[in-house]
Amino acid sequence: GNVGYGSNVGSNHTGRIPDQETSVGEGTFWGLGSVIKFPVDLTSAPYSIIAAGVQLPPQRITLPFSLITDGPGGMNQLTPGWLLQYSPYTIARSEVKFANRRKAKRHDFYTGWKILRAGMMDLLVDARKELVIAGQKQQSAGEMGANTNSRKVFKTDKAIPGLGANQLTEKGRQIGITAYTDAIQRYALRGLLDRLVKLASNEKGLSLNGVLQHVGLEDISGGKLFQAAADSNKPSTPIVNWPVLPWNEASHTDAEALWKHQHAMLLNELPSILPDSSNANNNNILSELLHKCIALEDDHAKRVYKSKSRDDVRGASTVPGYKDVHIPAEKDSVVLAAKQEADEVRNHIRLVEDALGGSSIARSRL
Repeated sequence: GNVGYGSNVGSNHTGRIPDQETSVGEGTFWGLGSVIKFPVDLTSAPYSIIAAGVQLPPQRITLPFSLITDGPGGMNQLTPGWLLQYSPYTIARSEVKFANRRKAKRHDFYTGWKILRAGMMDLLVDARKELVIAGQKQQSAGEMGANTNSRKVFKTDKAIPGLGANQLTEKGRQIGITAYTDAIQRYALRGLLDRLVKLASNEKGLSLNGVLQHVGLEDISGGKLFQAAADSNKPSTPIVNWPVLPWNEASHTDAEALWKHQHAMLLNELPSILPDSSNANNNNILSELLHKCIALEDDHAKRVYKSKSRDDVRGASTVPGYKDVHIPAEKDSVVLAAKQEADEVRNHIRLVEDALGGSSIARSRL
């Protein structure tokens, strides 16, 4: 995380007894001059940014990767998933930074982990569910018309569990759903691709049915998928609890546990990725999944570049000689790594295709 200069992160005293505290979420960014009033719990809203000058009243927030800024009417405005959607460079750079700082020898099992890991995905699924349910409630109440982005505002956790003492616009709700969905599906599809690559590296001339069976996709029923998706969006009772530490997650050191989690996520996302899966054949199913994987990786690489290039444009238009002493986005190592990762995904899909005898699973979409 980060503590900006001049930020006032709480007092444990209420004037009665020193019994107040804060639970700081992983990667929390306290902005310049922010004022944080205890008690606050951000453990289920990791990698969230409290913007400069924001006064954060006591609350519990469970919407990860959020941006909290001053809002109209004296109530702070929260945008869920903002870091995922508009500043993925921050996340990509942090993962590189954490890996480079990993110097421990006897404790390396808990000094290195991915940000977008299994436990983080569980938080995103829960957060997205609350955002979706909030929209469904408004639709059923007849409060949302064709153009409500600027009109509808959700206020506090009475409207959306996990929103805390903040407000959220309809546009912000949609941003959160998109950001969370893309991250969840990218995680699940990368797990699928890794599984396929391992199989393709060891065997040649694979049958499509055999491959689908290997990844647990041999019996896809559209009705079952939509029912699973409907069940996943049912309201639940919020539980105040500590998140599992990254190095205590089963998937941290167990590849099979990781795939089991990714596979469960993939099955839950299939109705969204394959809206007409009931009429799709096996070849189309695998093609659509691999195409979606490529699309998400390309989109991620573009957004990593865009989030860094915004700083370049602002700096060059403000500071004389900025371009002479700063590395531009197109040459930045983090940006280049994101592009390289997208290229590697394409190469891995070609490897899978060749193992299936050169069938055109993804070639027409590459």
